[in-house]
Amino acid sequence: MSKEIPENVKDALRSIGLTDYEISIYLTLISKGPMDARELSEASGVPYSRIYNILTQLEKEKMWIIKEEESRPSRYFAKSPDEALVIAKKQYNDSFDDQSNKIINTLTPIYQSHDTPIKIALYVHRGRDVCINRSLALINMAKTALYLVAPELEFLEEFYSDLEKARARGVTDIRLLVEEETLEDEKFNTLLKKYNTIAEIKSRDQVFGTCVVMDEGEDAFIILTQKFFKKLSYFGAVTDHIAFGPAANYYFSYLYNTAKEVKF
Repeated sequence: MSKEIPENVKDALRSIGLTDYEISIYLTLISKGPMDARELSEASGVPYSRIYNILTQLEKEKMWIIKEEESRPSRYFAKSPDEALVIAKKQYNDSFDDQSNKIINTLTPIYQSHDTPIKIALYVHRGRDVCINRSLALINMAKTALYLVAPELEFLEEFYSDLEKARARGVTDIRLLVEEETLEDEKFNTLLKKYNTIAEIKSRDQVFGTCVVMDEGEDAFIILTQKFFKKLSYFGAVTDHIAFGPAANYYFSYLYNTAKEVKF
């Protein structure tokens, strides 16, 4: 090869499913350009007795190379790395989905046949500042989306500045769900008009607690106030179960999609 390929690149190619012979052929074509099978065998070090099988794998199944049928003998071209990786990723995702369905459909009934308790940790946050800081941490970590349920004016006042910064750094999917009765409160309404510049706002007749969902379910946090727990004042809850964030996102989406758009 005209230029030595770093070993870590070869390791990366192995990690996404290419064999050593396939790597040798692909990198030879990348480095030296189109070749026929015999030239490839000599340049790559792949035995001529194996070359056609491996070329067929790379062309037909993994689709990293192209065969030029018009020339005699046929020549082979490498696809660009970005094109080859897009194809490899799609093939991996399709294969992963197929294998996942087989595993789930076969093993889930067996797993559910036993009365096995699921152990999860429930983390409780108490106190106004603690709950607000936990919520702000999610807001400040968000990359793509923030969904909020907020029946309490005080939380929206605390969140606004950080949500505005999140919007400025590219978190454009910001949605807010409030209770209908809060729209009659002048102070609440004034704040919502500010929110209207950075978020989509809808209302329902009743919502339960304050909730922040980050990046469409990557993480979530729920706050219940003295309205529900008079002696505890502020009570935030989160769990380490993998389904907590997605479940919070699913429930928010259900509430939001069936809510009324707030117009100012």
